[in-house]
Amino acid sequence: MENDRSKKKEIEFYFWIHAAFRRYVEVIMDLILMGLVLVSFVLIIKTIYLLGVSLYGDTNIAHIISEIMFIFILAETVRLLIIYLESHRVALDAMVEIAIVSVIREIILKGFLHVEPIIVCVACLFILVLGLLLRYGGIRAEHEVYSLYKPFSKK
Repeated sequence: MENDRSKKKEIEFYFWIHAAFRRYVEVIMDLILMGLVLVSFVLIIKTIYLLGVSLYGDTNIAHIISEIMFIFILAETVRLLIIYLESHRVALDAMVEIAIVSVIREIILKGFLHVEPIIVCVACLFILVLGLLLRYGGIRAEHEVYSLYKPFSKK
């Protein structure tokens, strides 16, 4: 009888320590993700500033388009982090979209004519596979609402 009580106390302590550990790890992860959101905002502001400065100098259209796409990548990354903070899950559809835009940005940054043809073919195949995954893979929830908050523009 005494042995059963001590075992029960050990099991209760075991579950209590796991619940406490999980709770503290979630708080720490949320703080880290909030820091990443702030860093992403700083990078967006810095990129917009450097883009504005570069417009007054020599205008390299490929560089400007690449920087605009980098801002989109950062904005999507912020959206992904916010989704994770709200629902504690990773939005695979947003990750696939970020991957597609990143590949296109890298090709534009290097210059389409300066990239080896095999790299272009591989990038096209990669984008095609990611697009098919996004469309037919079942990773995008059609009617799912990520945020519970109403935007300012809607009344």
